[in-house]
Amino acid sequence: MLDQVATKGRLSGIYKPKSLPASKQRSLAGKYSPSIQTLSLLAFTWAFLGWLNESYLYWWDSPIWLNRYTEYAIILGFGAWRITAEQNPYSKRRLMVLVSVVTVLWWLIPWALPFFEPYIGYHGTQAVFPSLHTPGTVTFFGVLLAVSLFGRRIICGWGCPCVAIRETVGFPFRHVTPRGELAWRLRHMKWFFFALYMVAIAVLLYPPNSWSVSYMGFFAMIVVLPYFASMLLSPFIGNRGYCRYLCPYGSTFGALNKVGFYKIEFDGDTCNDCGVCDNVCDMGIPVLSEGRTRGKIDVADCMGCGRCVTECSKNSLIFHDVRNYLIPAQRDRKWLRDWATGKLTRTHWHTATFAGLLSIILSGSWWAHQTIGTPFEMATTLWTTLCFTH
Repeated sequence: MLDQVATKGRLSGIYKPKSLPASKQRSLAGKYSPSIQTLSLLAFTWAFLGWLNESYLYWWDSPIWLNRYTEYAIILGFGAWRITAEQNPYSKRRLMVLVSVVTVLWWLIPWALPFFEPYIGYHGTQAVFPSLHTPGTVTFFGVLLAVSLFGRRIICGWGCPCVAIRETVGFPFRHVTPRGELAWRLRHMKWFFFALYMVAIAVLLYPPNSWSVSYMGFFAMIVVLPYFASMLLSPFIGNRGYCRYLCPYGSTFGALNKVGFYKIEFDGDTCNDCGVCDNVCDMGIPVLSEGRTRGKIDVADCMGCGRCVTECSKNSLIFHDVRNYLIPAQRDRKWLRDWATGKLTRTHWHTATFAGLLSIILSGSWWAHQTIGTPFEMATTLWTTLCFTH
């Protein structure tokens, strides 16, 4: 009987969050001054102009301060502010990783040390590492495998520039994040864009023709224009409007959330229904209701930012992924709490390992850029041809 009532009142207020003082909610969205919000909108506009300049305007020969890499420079600048201001220790570490990955992998390497990576299919241009959004590349398949094992958070939470600009530049607009039953139902919009993406993947597997070329141009506009438009609409739809409703790549990773190992486990016996988990979620997920009715949060919308997990004072939420099957004793709630707050000494080793890995990637990219260079394009083309002829 209780389960029936719970299901019926899933979003109708049966699990209405209790009121807690803001001092106990480090990740609670706060309202920023109009001047800071204006600065954020100017930064969004600047990023949009950078893309327009490189794609259509060609002013000043697309310099670094006004091309598609401008967005990543803006992320680095605002990221320094966000890392300093963040009060949640787990979120602070995540932001450090997120900004570092965007700076190194998405900006420095493709801009200063570009090299081509192998791919399958018929693409209009060579894929420059990393080509996460290009179906058929090594990066594309690698990320899909990682998401299947660890969940959408491995890219959306820790390494996506689309997320990074919204979590740094768009942070002042978190307080207007749409919540409630209607906002939650509208999440299904993203599956329309997911379907368009699946068609694009299928199109790239066959030799190009007039129809497929036109479709890929249409798909590119469907992705890019809402991407930047949603930034400028942040004062009305919050900082995560694109991720929640429009992103075809996030929806792809979200589908793997459902079929892979990832979920957030919920302990109803320890939960006190305070509702902090609902209040801190920028994706508008009714975490408390999902937990109470289903015993877990495994929705495609969860990008694994960890705010709900680390803000829960009762440790009622815990990440679950493939590591729970490999090292279950080290993935309990206390382990995560200690890791998130920096109490584990191995946290410092994690930091050193991450910094070393980025350094190795940078060095390897420099070697690939200097040693392999343009001839690698010939090898890539040959490899692609062999894939389709054998």
